[in-house]
Amino acid sequence: MTVAPSALISIKSTVLLDWAAEGLNNVSISQVELRSHIQFYDGIKTADIHETIIKAAADLISREAPDYQYLAARLAIFHLRKKAYGQFEPPALYDHVTRMVKKGKYDTHLLEDYTEEEFKQMDSFIVHDRDMSFSYAAVKQLEGKYLVQNRVTGEIYESAQFLYILVAACLFSNYPRETRLDYIKRFYDAVSTFKISLPTPIMSGVRTPTRQFSSCVLIECGDSLDSINATSSAIVKYVSQRAGIGINAGRIRALGSPIRGGEAFHTGCIPFYKHFQTAVKSCSQGGVRGGAATLFYPMWHLEVESLLVLKNNRGTDANRVRHMDYGVQINKLMYTRLLKGEDITPVQPVRRPGSV
Repeated sequence: MTVAPSALISIKSTVLLDWAAEGLNNVSISQVELRSHIQFYDGIKTADIHETIIKAAADLISREAPDYQYLAARLAIFHLRKKAYGQFEPPALYDHVTRMVKKGKYDTHLLEDYTEEEFKQMDSFIVHDRDMSFSYAAVKQLEGKYLVQNRVTGEIYESAQFLYILVAACLFSNYPRETRLDYIKRFYDAVSTFKISLPTPIMSGVRTPTRQFSSCVLIECGDSLDSINATSSAIVKYVSQRAGIGINAGRIRALGSPIRGGEAFHTGCIPFYKHFQTAVKSCSQGGVRGGAATLFYPMWHLEVESLLVLKNNRGTDANRVRHMDYGVQINKLMYTRLLKGEDITPVQPVRRPGSV
């Protein structure tokens, strides 16, 4: 990084702020400069200068002066592109994809599915100025969650419009060659103008070598140890690949149920729910966010009274599993009895054939 003299710092920051403030209402360049210059020091790096100016602009966002959110966003976009490309202007799409495939950041199928000429046509669809319509909060979301990056070193490898066009290219790669570019353009225009919102695994994962784009994965858990362990293994696998988890765990027997004809008694649902919680929290969703799961059980489960309070602040860690969400399943029989004011009887999920 280069170190800028104080006079040059002032000139560069003023030019940058003039550019970022163009067309905005009720924003004061001098106020941003004053707030940021207080934090400058001898030998400050250029990147630190830019981050200080961005923070100074963001700190001025208020109900009375909402356009500071766009000033801060434009400054953040400028900084982001400098980190990704070494310059403000993005490179040609084909050159960018080729470089990222060589680095292992993009999937090789992009270069296998599309010709250089098709990438040039896609490049003509891109409107990089749409970056300037982001609010500051949106830019920070992109930078933190969705852009392809090295989450250890903080290196950024792309900007928003490349994200949108490449997601479109991946999703329509198997469409007929004669029509797919039209689909890509229309999809790109829709997502880049915020007419369509995409789930996190698609935004952060499509175009990368991690080919798992499901936002949610549903797992059916049986009552056997093999099924319970397979459920735990599947949780770890899919959480690490950016998916949220839904677990149907209502088949697990209640506390005290006989095992192997009474040779042992069952420890109940809660220890196994804790096992699932540990699996969920053991890794992040592809570095994008923490693992999350919703576990479902039926209202008629024999342990329902203990299960309904699993997230309650009272109780001890021994009888609470607070770091998952829960859904309670009901059926027509339960609802009919409720309407008639009749009793609902909790039962074991494992019953003799033919019994109710």
